[in-house]
Amino acid sequence: MNVGVIGLGMMGSSIATRLARKGHKITVFNRDRSKAQKLNAARTEKLTIADQPKEVGDTSDIAIICVKDYQAVANVSLAIGGLIESSNRDLIVIQCSTISPEESNKLADIYSNRQIRMLSVPILGGTAAVERGEITLIAAGPKIVYEMTESILRDLSAQIFYLGSNHRTASALKLAFNIHIALLALALAEGLVFSKGMGVDTDTYLKILNSTYFKTGISERKGPRIINGDYNASFHLVNMVKDLDLALQTAYTSGLTLPTTASAEAVYRASEAFGLSMMDYTSVASYLLKLNGFSTFRTDSEPK
Repeated sequence: MNVGVIGLGMMGSSIATRLARKGHKITVFNRDRSKAQKLNAARTEKLTIADQPKEVGDTSDIAIICVKDYQAVANVSLAIGGLIESSNRDLIVIQCSTISPEESNKLADIYSNRQIRMLSVPILGGTAAVERGEITLIAAGPKIVYEMTESILRDLSAQIFYLGSNHRTASALKLAFNIHIALLALALAEGLVFSKGMGVDTDTYLKILNSTYFKTGISERKGPRIINGDYNASFHLVNMVKDLDLALQTAYTSGLTLPTTASAEAVYRASEAFGLSMMDYTSVASYLLKLNGFSTFRTDSEPK
């Protein structure tokens, strides 16, 4: 199929790479064209670079949006030269960006008024999992649109959960999962800092944790990296702050109180102010370490 990818951050680039390897013809757009050029230079399967989102819509069966927030989604969708101006009446938009439930419904209605169909498809999993086809997708929107895009979604993922026609459901679940991830990473970080402060070897703590029922994918995959001070980003801390803010705003307007999420958001925001914005979200551990007077989880004499 002809597939467009709009937004070439870490996730968008991985999506474009995965689908190109699966044999689809890919057209990409990114506000900073140099990102598209760099991606093309690194690829065996060459990608077509569009000058405007509208061009992506004109030449694609499906256009995938993967950008930072609703403002960015609106810019590539509704601004001059945006997808909404595409003359392709058969276009289907797959919206993967993390936005609020209400924003999802609003965007779908705008597209529908222009006879463009949209499916909301948040992504659960990191960029490496995208390139391996191991992510989980949660999809919401008209059933017929889901059925028309299912083959592309299966090329990207190991599992897909179709949640029904209401777009807000998928966006709400995505925020719920990001709350869960943020709290797990913070719990792991505080456990490691506490162990360090009590004079317990952090490798031992992590080894025991990962031998129990209480282990998680984060403790298994990210734990050793945290101890080694490796915060190479698979999901930037600044984006975790953005998503926690969005979750809290959505909760407030829905009459919900999430005290633990609010506390976690404060710690992540402090970590952001500490200069860790573009590090992995697990770099919250580095902030907590310094807050307690430690420089690293290891001493100079400890092997990695």
